[in-house]
Amino acid sequence: MSFKVQVRRAAEVDIAEAQLWYEAQRSGLGAEFHSEVSRVIHRLAETPLIYQVVYRDVRRAVLHRFPYLLWYRVRGEDVTVLACTYAGRDPSKVKSRLR
Repeated sequence: MSFKVQVRRAAEVDIAEAQLWYEAQRSGLGAEFHSEVSRVIHRLAETPLIYQVVYRDVRRAVLHRFPYLLWYRVRGEDVTVLACTYAGRDPSKVKSRLR
């Protein structure tokens, strides 16, 4: 069974900003970051319950190679990506975006 994944506009902005930052660090690194985000989103479509609930009904997926987290919610057959944040960010500052 495949779940339908939607990415909120705010999360799209997070991803685009991080991608631009990585691209500024090294040519091609932004594309690698985007590829990793896409890989994790694809995994969420296949097995969204693999990650544990960390806040209310929100789950957190960890990107490999990059210190970023995808915050998402599963409701029925729908997965909604709420945010993409730097892993070192204070979690209490992320909570306001997870409603």
